[in-house]
Amino acid sequence: MNIDLQGNVLIRHQSIPDCQKCEESKKILDQNKIKYTIINADKKFFGSLMKITKSTQVPQIIINGEFIGDYDQLVKYFNKENDENS
Repeated sequence: MNIDLQGNVLIRHQSIPDCQKCEESKKILDQNKIKYTIINADKKFFGSLMKITKSTQVPQIIINGEFIGDYDQLVKYFNKENDENS
């Protein structure tokens, strides 16, 4: 699987179809007008990604090519960004 991770990406694991934090992450990205690609990763792809990110959480979020982390890190990212813009 050759995928460009330089843009805005939300990576789900295909074995978790009802991922609540994935849905919440999508809402945050939508509220902040971030266009993104959703990748439903298989076990092999997610395993390769974990070697890079050192994270086992779902979803994995990348914004502008920068690894943000999971849902909790996404919330912190936008809280920090909003604080800086206040």
